[in-house]
Amino acid sequence: MATTRGEDLLLKTLGDFTSKENWDSFFTIKGAEDPFEWYAEWPSLRGPLLAELSATDLPTPPPPPLQILVPGCGNSRLSEHLYDAGFRGITNVDFSKVVVSEMLRRNIRARPEMRWRVMDMTQMQFADETFEAVLDKGEGLTL
Repeated sequence: MATTRGEDLLLKTLGDFTSKENWDSFFTIKGAEDPFEWYAEWPSLRGPLLAELSATDLPTPPPPPLQILVPGCGNSRLSEHLYDAGFRGITNVDFSKVVVSEMLRRNIRARPEMRWRVMDMTQMQFADETFEAVLDKGEGLTL
């Protein structure tokens, strides 16, 4: 996990990672302008991630635009970087109302096609085959 010493202390204070209330508190304290990245920053992810999302084993041609789900999006800038790289069909999901509101507010004008949903990723409300790719920032890419 790529964190600063202050983030480490804040996370220890919050305790249970499955608690919506703890994440709401975390994002209230942290704010949207200070992104939290679990493992890596965009410069190290850019090449491999863009290559994987552009892989030839996707349906040919992929439905425009490629539909990407980012569960547990938090306040990471990963979706913003993907959007700016040309991927417009991004749906971000997090169970923290605080972070989804902040991210929506931060992106609504600059990235109007990107979607944000308050939702528990263990109880998704999407139809089967809605997405061609699921990008779990903690586990990797699933196509």
